[in-house]
Amino acid sequence: MRLDPQTTIFMICFIYLILHGVIWLALQEYRSYQVKLWCFSGMCSGIAVILLATRGSIPEFVFLYVSQLFMLVGNGGRMMALRMYLLPEPQDRKFQFYYFVNTSYFVVFSYLIYFHQAEWEALILFNGFYALLCFDYFLIGLQLNKHQKSLGAGLLMGAGLTLTITLAVRALGVYSAGTIDDIYAPSWHQAVMVIGQFVAITLSNIAFLRIFLENAERQKLAVASELASTHELADTMQRNSMELQKLLQEREEIIRQLTMLNKTAGMGALVASLAHELNQPLTVIQMNAEMIDLVIANNAMDSNQTSSIHKAMTGLKKANQRAANIISTLRNMFGHGGKSISVFDINDLVKDILLLSQSTLQRHSIDLTEDLHPHALTFTGDKSQLQQVLLNLVTNACESFQADLKKTKVIKVTTRTENENIVFTVSDNGCGIDPAIENSIFELLRTSKEDGMGIGLWLSKTIIESHNGTINFTSSSEMGTTFKVSLPASKEEMCF
Repeated sequence: MRLDPQTTIFMICFIYLILHGVIWLALQEYRSYQVKLWCFSGMCSGIAVILLATRGSIPEFVFLYVSQLFMLVGNGGRMMALRMYLLPEPQDRKFQFYYFVNTSYFVVFSYLIYFHQAEWEALILFNGFYALLCFDYFLIGLQLNKHQKSLGAGLLMGAGLTLTITLAVRALGVYSAGTIDDIYAPSWHQAVMVIGQFVAITLSNIAFLRIFLENAERQKLAVASELASTHELADTMQRNSMELQKLLQEREEIIRQLTMLNKTAGMGALVASLAHELNQPLTVIQMNAEMIDLVIANNAMDSNQTSSIHKAMTGLKKANQRAANIISTLRNMFGHGGKSISVFDINDLVKDILLLSQSTLQRHSIDLTEDLHPHALTFTGDKSQLQQVLLNLVTNACESFQADLKKTKVIKVTTRTENENIVFTVSDNGCGIDPAIENSIFELLRTSKEDGMGIGLWLSKTIIESHNGTINFTSSSEMGTTFKVSLPASKEEMCF
């Protein structure tokens, strides 16, 4: 069978140009750089075949050198496109190897032609070089098949073996001839090469298309799986959110109950103190009332008696106001336990608590020092809760003194502003906090008192943090303990 140039062009160029064009159009919707590289490179190889098959019709320079450049670009580009299927495994060294080998081949080929006009040797080099280089098709297919067995990888392995074997046969055939007068002369090894090119290029294009679509399908499945996982995660997060909301509500209820429990726990001792504290203004009221009765009964009032009545009435008002203040503060502190947000003065809050604590301080022979800010310290929050915090700190300070303490017992309460915060402190010169529990002093159910419940300081920290504030302390056995509470000086309502 005679293989003239026209037949070679029809058979091989049809494969290069038509098949690569079809793949380009078929996969255009994917807008893939890999597809563009494969198809452009295939068309470059097609142009190279046209130039190689039309010697005599084109300048010799174009036939010998330009056609080789097109063939190198075409074959190298297709191999790079195939290796992109192996990403994200590093391929930079392989790409560099392609550049080096192709450049070296072109230099040697040009040297043989330009300096020695050795067309026979150049033709052997041409077929032998591409026989070795195209074996990489097989290696790429083998690697793909190891990662994921597929028809596309198998076809690519077949294409690589076909190219390598048929080009090697052509190189051996030319070598065995010993010389060459006409590169288009019909021969069995040229027929094998043409048939091999036809089969291999067809297989390689089908393999490329198949692998691309297989990968696209896997990506779609991965996206679908990821979407399903995302929906499942969203459902799980929604369920967790509902459970978290429920837990937060339960936490709020626990805090409310513990607040009430803390109130109840401290009420006994407080009531005993307040019984004494209320007895004093009530006694004053009783005495002043008896004196007024006596004066009225005598029905004869001189100027001195009138003055006594005025003094008695003034005493009645003061004592009654004092008792009313104590009862009002108690009613506010030991109410139903619900949140009640209001705007109030921290200084007034301190004065209310110190009024309640006065009898306790007197009974334990504790001196009280007040150092309140000269101006009103306006704050928005739950006054009842903050009263509990201060009362708890004052009570703890009262209990910090040892029975055999010889020095004067002193508790100092201060209020001030600091960096746009309202700060109040409660200091004592007692024995300090046991170092063993300093790091866990604010933990729930943590206490060093034999009759303590371990709720007060934990609840105080919880209340202060719910008001966007902080509470901390310093303590030593020599200097005593100072608790410092810092609250944001803002009139905006807190979020609870």
